[in-house]
Amino acid sequence: MEIKEEKFIFKPELKNLMITGVVVGALCTIFGFVTESQRAWVNYLINFYYFVSLGLSGAVIVAIASLTNASWAAPFKRIPEAFTKFLPIGFLLGLGLIVGIHSIYEWSHADIVAKDELLQLKQAFLNTKFYIVRLFIFFGVWIFTTKMLTKLSYKQDKKLNDSITGQIVKWSAIFLVTFGFSYSLASFDWIMSVKPHWFSTIFGVYTFSGMFVNGFAVITFTLIWLQERGYLADIITEDIYHDLGKFLFGFATFWAYIWLSQFLLIWYSNIPEETMYYTTRYHHTWDWLFIFNFAINWFIPFLALMTRKSKRSKFVLKRVAVLLIIGHWLDIYLMVAPDVYEHAHITNPSIGLIEIGMSIGFGSLFFIVVANALSKQSLVAVNDPYIEEGIHLHQ
Repeated sequence: MEIKEEKFIFKPELKNLMITGVVVGALCTIFGFVTESQRAWVNYLINFYYFVSLGLSGAVIVAIASLTNASWAAPFKRIPEAFTKFLPIGFLLGLGLIVGIHSIYEWSHADIVAKDELLQLKQAFLNTKFYIVRLFIFFGVWIFTTKMLTKLSYKQDKKLNDSITGQIVKWSAIFLVTFGFSYSLASFDWIMSVKPHWFSTIFGVYTFSGMFVNGFAVITFTLIWLQERGYLADIITEDIYHDLGKFLFGFATFWAYIWLSQFLLIWYSNIPEETMYYTTRYHHTWDWLFIFNFAINWFIPFLALMTRKSKRSKFVLKRVAVLLIIGHWLDIYLMVAPDVYEHAHITNPSIGLIEIGMSIGFGSLFFIVVANALSKQSLVAVNDPYIEEGIHLHQ
């Protein structure tokens, strides 16, 4: 089979629609900061973390496939590679997060730390200067390693070379090792530390599991969206969708396993420093969202994708992918909002114009970055050594 280059055309009307989305998001952000600044900063953090994690998920998926010499990702690897192009934008958004550090993080207030012995003990790590230094280190490592991965992959398109393949494997290993440590620490910094007295020994695994399944959900939705517009017609087959369906089914279940493990271990040990996290979410006005979060991220996708037929159906996969994309946002919302709102004496969940508008803005910006990346390179990695095998996989 002759594999031809195919480029995505980012049509002006679609670009204008996404720019409109960014403008809507910007206006909702301004409205949020003017009317309810605490709520606006919560949503800024949620969307920042969501889309930076999505960018990283693309690199993780490509790196795992490269390191294991797997062929399943070869037909669509350009999509997760394009996700990584958002990371420099994510860094700029991270600088904005520094401005709101006092609105989000209790440990950033010297007067609060002075009255809290536990926060004093954690001050060597939880302090504003070290927080900023770590942010620079995280993004420096992520941007450099992902740029090396994509640069080598694009270079491979021009000429098949075993040495390039070897370099991709090497940089995939470097990225995965550095990512494992840095993403866990970033999750502690940006998410766990909103409740600085609380801790969980599997929080890094929990945030990774959500990031990973969301990455596959967005890839699945993007592939279906592209095929509906005439792209990749001969490349992405029903067997490839079956693979993606199995990944969604499997990693949604993995997320549920970690979710339940964290909950049961904390419930059983009944240590006040740990149970406070669930007391807020399970016994107050957040309880219905807490249960709904589990349903939308696992129970419904699990039932929907149980059969072989459903995993091969674009109709089912598209809807499950959308559900998981929304579900991951809700999961992060429940990690952040209850604790920050508690500090601000806000007792009820708030999902309205600010939440939806800011998410549309961030999502539109992410779409523009990814679409621009896809329009500059072939949608198919024509010289990937595993492309033929990947296209002809049979289930």
